[in-house]
Amino acid sequence: MPFLEIKSAQGMKRIELTEGPVTVGRLPDNSLALPDDLLSRRHCVIEPYGKGFRVRDLGSRNGTKLNSLRVSEELLDNGDVITVGNTELRFIDPEQAAPRKQRNVPDFAGALEEDGRRVHNAATLDIDPSPEVGDIQTEYEKKLREIIDAAIEKPFGENDISLVDNRGVTVHQATADGIVSGSDEDAGESIRAFRLLLLACFRARATDLHMEPRVDNASIRLRVDGFMISAVELSTPIFKRILGVVKILCQIDTTQRNQVQDGHFSVQVKGRRVDFRVSLTPAVHGQKMVIRILDSSNAPSRLHELGLLPWMYEKLRAMAIKDAGMLLACGPTGSGKTTTLYSCIREIDVEQRNAITIEDPVEYYLDGCTQIPIDAKVGNTFGSILRSVLRQDPDVIFVGEIRDIETATVAMQASMTGHLVYSTVHAKDTIGSIFRLLDLGVEAYLVANALNMVLAQRLVRMLCDSCKRPVRPTPAQNMKMGQLLGGVPRIYVPVGCRMCLGTGFHGRRALFELLEFNDMLRDVVLKTPAIQAIREVLGQGLFTSLQQYGYHLVSQGATSMDEVDRVATSE
Repeated sequence: MPFLEIKSAQGMKRIELTEGPVTVGRLPDNSLALPDDLLSRRHCVIEPYGKGFRVRDLGSRNGTKLNSLRVSEELLDNGDVITVGNTELRFIDPEQAAPRKQRNVPDFAGALEEDGRRVHNAATLDIDPSPEVGDIQTEYEKKLREIIDAAIEKPFGENDISLVDNRGVTVHQATADGIVSGSDEDAGESIRAFRLLLLACFRARATDLHMEPRVDNASIRLRVDGFMISAVELSTPIFKRILGVVKILCQIDTTQRNQVQDGHFSVQVKGRRVDFRVSLTPAVHGQKMVIRILDSSNAPSRLHELGLLPWMYEKLRAMAIKDAGMLLACGPTGSGKTTTLYSCIREIDVEQRNAITIEDPVEYYLDGCTQIPIDAKVGNTFGSILRSVLRQDPDVIFVGEIRDIETATVAMQASMTGHLVYSTVHAKDTIGSIFRLLDLGVEAYLVANALNMVLAQRLVRMLCDSCKRPVRPTPAQNMKMGQLLGGVPRIYVPVGCRMCLGTGFHGRRALFELLEFNDMLRDVVLKTPAIQAIREVLGQGLFTSLQQYGYHLVSQGATSMDEVDRVATSE
């Protein structure tokens, strides 16, 4: 009968391996619960596999080692030592006559088939086996596959990605076997590397891909949940070839390297199209490339998906289906304002109402809507196009941003003459947006009568459910939340694991602050607009600040206190 010898700070003990798996971790419900701070709650499992046993890591933050090599999953031989934190587990199988596989052989050479599944030797990278992996992996491939295989959802692989240029022509077709057409080996390598980068972006939910040349290599970073994460380093030749592939897709002049260049391309994957915006800027060691990933599947599309408080949802939806009025969204760049307003537009029946958007540039494509990009070079500004649009018999108008008095005045006049107007403005919060409009030079009577509702928002990162850790809040934190929530016994803090790329966070969610105009608020704006006077009016009705909204999420264990304090300005 195989068994485990456990050597820990508490001494030695032995566990016999029956037919069931043995889970190892800090939680008491594990088969082997160990009070080791270096262990994750559920760290690894030793389980039957084929005719023997294997060890499998469960996404632990510090990893599982087999004979001093970090592994994801591996078959066990008699005498193998599994190291988890400060604890050693020695696998003993008295009946095993010979090793089940070779050790310390080149990548994939020691792989063998058991129950129809490929199992790799301990010298391979800490990733899940994948049938798409070739016989020899380069260093950058291994690192990219760590990101790729850490994702929970894996709907497609790199060979399912078709590269489409800016004219809509498929330049490199998706292939079932991973073979790139053509005889140019360098071109095949660059296309394969680029597809891996795109797949890593999809799996990590990245919004931007940064490729920056250095002295002797190129640094590749991803922006995930608003933060930059170092992904991999590419050799200079590979980077230059990828740069050439992207320039061909964007129809950019490959001979120009000392000027700013812009372009776009797209990919087709499993019947879905994803668009990419490319920006090239000359830097010290060559051109830096930033690719914006416009993947609408990562963004909420309907109002009920935004996670609003129930009373906020009801008020916002009632506003979204009105015949006339103005809804203003405010917040910094990248806070999700456009996503929220598009969710409002989707509540409208665009078959029965004429909806027109004016944007810089168009971010989402909506069937049934007329979408107009502005072009300042030919004089098509927000203000000029808005005046023209008013002669197009619109019912609903979305103005991408209010930047000047002309756009503000025309938009507000339109809302008072039977049009439903959505727009955005850069302001700290809902009250600040009122003063922002007054600062632009808009008359107070126009602000008071045209605005129906102002929505402020910020994006906070959500804690990773796989590794977040409960802690007792400090007295200072309890003081912040005490009046709102009556004291919270515990809150959660980020830890970091393979599933969240070591950040401790996975995904983002919006904080909202909703201000609805009423007669009392209009009187304040018309007479003597002051912050304190506006707050007194808001205090008489339903009003939740950004910070209060964030503390509700903290109390639910959805995000951390530090994250809310980072994005929500203190009152």
